[in-house]
Amino acid sequence: MHPGLYELSFLLLHLYIAAFICTTWASSPSLFDGNLELPRGSIPTASQEYLDPTLPPALPTQTPHCSLVVLQQDFADTDGATPASANYTHPSDCPFPWTRVVLELSVAATDLQDSRVAAIWIDGAEVLRSATPIPMARGAFWRVHKDVTRYTALLRRLADGGGVISMMLENSNAVLPGVFSANVSLHYYRGPVDDGRSKSVSNAAHPSIRSLYREPADLVLPISKPDGQYGSGFWYRIDNETGVESTTVAIPRNTYRAVLEIFASYHGEDESWYTNPLRNNYLHQPTAAKVSTPRANGAFRRVYATIDGRYVGGHVPFPVIYSSAINPFFWSPAAAIGAFDMPSYDLDLTPFLALMLDGRPHEIGLGVCSALPHWLMNANLHLWVDYWSDAVQAGPLEYFVPAIQMNRNAEWRNPDGQSEIGAEGLERFAGWVSSSRGNLTTEVRHKIKLRSQVQVQNRGTVTQIDFILKERTMVTVMRGNQWLARAQTVMDAPLQVQTAIVNVEGRPVVQKTRLFHQLMEAVSLSEGHAGATTTRELTDRQDAEGSALVGGGWGSGRSRSSYQYRDGSKCYARNVATAGGAVIQDRKASCFAMADDA
Repeated sequence: MHPGLYELSFLLLHLYIAAFICTTWASSPSLFDGNLELPRGSIPTASQEYLDPTLPPALPTQTPHCSLVVLQQDFADTDGATPASANYTHPSDCPFPWTRVVLELSVAATDLQDSRVAAIWIDGAEVLRSATPIPMARGAFWRVHKDVTRYTALLRRLADGGGVISMMLENSNAVLPGVFSANVSLHYYRGPVDDGRSKSVSNAAHPSIRSLYREPADLVLPISKPDGQYGSGFWYRIDNETGVESTTVAIPRNTYRAVLEIFASYHGEDESWYTNPLRNNYLHQPTAAKVSTPRANGAFRRVYATIDGRYVGGHVPFPVIYSSAINPFFWSPAAAIGAFDMPSYDLDLTPFLALMLDGRPHEIGLGVCSALPHWLMNANLHLWVDYWSDAVQAGPLEYFVPAIQMNRNAEWRNPDGQSEIGAEGLERFAGWVSSSRGNLTTEVRHKIKLRSQVQVQNRGTVTQIDFILKERTMVTVMRGNQWLARAQTVMDAPLQVQTAIVNVEGRPVVQKTRLFHQLMEAVSLSEGHAGATTTRELTDRQDAEGSALVGGGWGSGRSRSSYQYRDGSKCYARNVATAGGAVIQDRKASCFAMADDA
């Protein structure tokens, strides 16, 4: 390890251990004494690129038809500031149509800084949410590429009449001097995309439920603060499970399909919600007292939406680990799963169109079940309209939303004990829409299963955290009794964290940590009983281990990231290993290499 990292590690370890210990068990011994001080002496100055070993966007073989830098900003003391904004003017030699549009976020850090969460909006509609790494050297930099073709409606509006690009990154130089210098660019491509991926999912920015979009929506309406450009940003702040923030919208009466895309990130007391234990005193408190109980309500959260106060669907969020959590040395220089391009969550609202096709304003609400302060949320309402009709007809068929079956158990004998939460639920929605496409019924089935277990032993020195989330979503489109199309997404996300504090007389106290984290997704799209079925599979796995001196100034981390994606004959694999803040292996492979390794 570079000598400068030894001096830096005291500060970094304070940041991550204080947050992690408070989140998992309040009775553990203090890890640091005295006041926090800036590191002294020199730090590394060599450039260090941080990376995210995921599937790159599918692009035409030629270079971009045009590329534009749409926003440049240095984020220093921006905590509480308004978003950075820039007026957009589209070049005349880059007209629609485009095959692909890719957003590129390039960031460089001038010095040491903590992890932050950033977001980018187009006219108030969010297109990217991203968590920054912790730069461990001056000159650290990273790039995020995201296929934003699904936001074609927003981009066409920009091209036709201009608009505003905004970015939020709340940074502070009160403790650490680092400034984030960001460039936001848009790359417009033309020509066919021929990389072997199935055409039915070619608009996917990442192989996930967002791939249910066959064609981009005709309209994208922001569900966000309307004055966000002049205030504290476009996102809503959710402080507890009773808080629901809403936006009033009126949709065209000829809308035949609607999908709500939710963006969410967690902060403050809920920054590591997926590791929260369930405490005995929380189980026996009245509901009013539970709202203010810090970090004791267990690891179950669900982001959800409402229409005029009526629940219309939700998702348990995938646990994205910020670079300040668990052990910062795990995430240098390979980012945690989903950190650079945080996932959004789609709800097909087509079964609920009958509630909104009257031409009147309606409230779209956003909330988080069991939330602690605080969450930042907003959403985009994607709408497909029937240009052959002035208005379409719609009606409800099924609304089945039983209460989620919850099982909570906690046995604590301070500081040791254990807690377990189990959650399982199934919901179904169905509705019909009559348009020029025919009288079609859309049925949505969504099932979740979650288990969280926290065990603390040996007088608070050994902790085992097991978290597993499973979700299955199926959307079926039918004409009468015959189904025309069906899309199914199956997701499995296990997480394990093991922590042990080793205290040998006469030697420094060491905290050792091991981590296993994985995202597995399978998406299948079918067209009719005799139609073709395409299937995609994704496995994104990380294993890490490291040690840290408790109350000292040293830390280390090693990680291995393994990413595999299959789509018919198309395969992509990448394995990245890191140690001591450097990449020691980076291997990419094709289908044939993957078969040889099998």
